[in-house]
Formats: sequence, C-alpha cells, structure tokens
Amino acid sequence: MTRVIGVVSGKGGVGKTTLVSNLGVLLAQEGLDTAVVDANLTGANLGLHYGLISYPTSIHDVIRERAAIKEAVYKHKSGVDIIPASLSFEDVLDTEPKNLRHKLDTLGKDIILIDAATGLDRETLRAIEMCDDLVIVTHPELPTISDALRTKSVAKKYSKNVLGVVLNRVTRGDEIKKENLSAFFDLPILGVIAEDHKVRKSVEKKNPMVLEYPNHQISNEFRKIAGHLLGREPIHHKESFLDKIKAFFRI
Repeated sequence: MTRVIGVVSGKGGVGKTTLVSNLGVLLAQEGLDTAVVDANLTGANLGLHYGLISYPTSIHDVIRERAAIKEAVYKHKSGVDIIPASLSFEDVLDTEPKNLRHKLDTLGKDIILIDAATGLDRETLRAIEMCDDLVIVTHPELPTISDALRTKSVAKKYSKNVLGVVLNRVTRGDEIKKENLSAFFDLPILGVIAEDHKVRKSVEKKNPMVLEYPNHQISNEFRKIAGHLLGREPIHHKESFLDKIKAFFRI
C-alpha cells in the first residue's frame, strides 16, 4: 500500500520544495519506489529543482482527465520519479488537486511525497486531504510559526497524522530554540536546517543538495529527517571515490 506524505507550510519561502526534492532522492536511494508530486499548482517549481524544465505532460493534464497519471511521471537519475505541475500560466486558472489519491495509488509506489501549495486555500486543503501523514516546514520566527500552527490545526481537523516539524533556513540570530518550538507545537522537531549558500547553489545547479554536496552537514540533516519518516536511525551516506575527490578539492 502506498504511503503518501505531504510537506506543508503556512507561509512561502521556508524551503518546502527544497526539502521535498532532497527527501525524494534519499528515499529512492534507500531502495524505496518513490515519487514526488508538485501539488503547488499555482506556483509550480518542484521539477526545476531536478533540472526538469520541459515536459509534455503534467499533473494539470491528469487532473483535467487529458492524460493518465503514468504519462506524467519522469524518472530522475537518482531513481526518484517526478510528477511535475505545469509551468504554463494558462494551466494555473481554476485547477486544484482533486480526485488524485486513487490515481496516485494506481502507480504502486512505496512512498509518495506531496509538495503542497503554501497557505490554507482550497488548493492546499485538497493536497492535505489525499495524504496519510504530514510534515510541517517553518522558519523560526513568530509570524511564520503562527502560520505553521494554523496549518497544524487544519491537519487535526482533517484527522491527519503530523509526523513533526522541520525548522528550515535557520540562522545564528534566531532566538527561538528548538526545544521551545517542540513544546509550542507539541510535536517533535524532525530536523534543523541552517541557512547556507550551498543550498541555494544546489538549487541554481538544479541538483538536490544531497547529490551536489553529499558530505555537507545539511545533507546529513536531510538524511536524519528521511530516517524519521521511515521510523529508523538516520540514513548514513556511503561515500564514493568521487565524493572523496570532491571533498579533497572542496568542490
């Protein structure tokens, strides 16, 4: 049976799509048949994180019954399958991710990650509805935390299991501590990802952080989060000869 995990946030710019793209790679590397779905239909960019720029079929076509779900699946070199949303403005209007769960189940995946839209409009609520579990992503500042808390309340209303919270884009100046936030949300903190220019650089290179900089501390934090999703110890990176060369020259 397919397990569908939604990655949600109350506010934009917290790094939700970056988290999904990296977790998708890690879960596929663990041998799980994994797919990532861009359910942010009005602000699609998940495919871009993998270098997927041009594609004939998107999740919009599936929703509008113009294509079968399997036609919108694109294999990444890491092994994860990508189901992107359309980048065309014409496809944005009057589209929401409804009636998708059954279609996703027909793919027979072990695990599917949903990159939900930001906020709590119909687009986001439809995405939440089709998930089994949710992960909340937030930045440790009060306005963003307040939005994330509302997202948790909505998840509870829909009887969804919230696995925990990921603190993203954390800087040294952030005064709100991990322990305080865990108590505030009454949820475990799954990971703390620092603000780092290499994350932005990996996005610019259209290659997830765990592939571009596999030995970086942030990549290790992504592995820790992936381990939490699977209910096991943090996933350990098996350093290849190429990784050692890149580390030596600090590429």
